[in-house]
Amino acid sequence: MDRARLVAATAAVWAFWLVISGSLAWADVLLGLVVSLLLGAWAVRVLWADEAPAVTPRELLALLWYLAGLGRQVFAAAAHLARVVLDPRLPIEPMLITYRTSLRRPISRVAFAQSVTLTPGTLTVDLDGDTFVIHCLGPEFARRIESGEIERRIAAVFEREPSA
Repeated sequence: MDRARLVAATAAVWAFWLVISGSLAWADVLLGLVVSLLLGAWAVRVLWADEAPAVTPRELLALLWYLAGLGRQVFAAAAHLARVVLDPRLPIEPMLITYRTSLRRPISRVAFAQSVTLTPGTLTVDLDGDTFVIHCLGPEFARRIESGEIERRIAAVFEREPSA
């Protein structure tokens, strides 16, 4: 097994674990490392048996920066959603929006769909070519998507030219 690929896959999964778990307790960090090592080894053997995607240190840092930004967006959306739910008037105006993306790579589109779905108040319903159908609980949630910030952040990480 290629050690560089194992280290890159493990590091990416572990970074994601640390962001999602939100805990730096030694037991959580250690459990995350063990799970990440197992998933990294699985990814190298099964997913990238022929060719693992090359990940440069710059790309790994860009991914970590993206995940930190996504965490901030998820927190802000969760706070807004809590205000909406706790309001006795329950100001929810559910809507479906279509969002056309300029993201070219399949991994970029999957990252976009998952980022939208992870953000409270929004859910990716469908993807057809470059058009996403997204359910939003109200106009404020739709504006977050339509601002293009998520797409720009994803493009900065995943829409790069292949590494040499």
